[in-house]
Amino acid sequence: MSRGKHLSLEEARKEGLLDQFAQEHPNEANADLFERLMKAMASGKTPEELGTSDGPVSED
Repeated sequence: MSRGKHLSLEEARKEGLLDQFAQEHPNEANADLFERLMKAMASGKTPEELGTSDGPVSED
């Protein structure tokens, strides 16, 4: 197995090393925003239907 500095997710999954992967890649996300995103994606509804578009929007 050829590895760089960190274990890749695919390598971790195949080798059963998900705990090691989690240690090498600490959580830097906002859990509440992530949960809202996952629920929105899983529901199949638009953001307008869910009422989740309450944050600032970038026009870039």
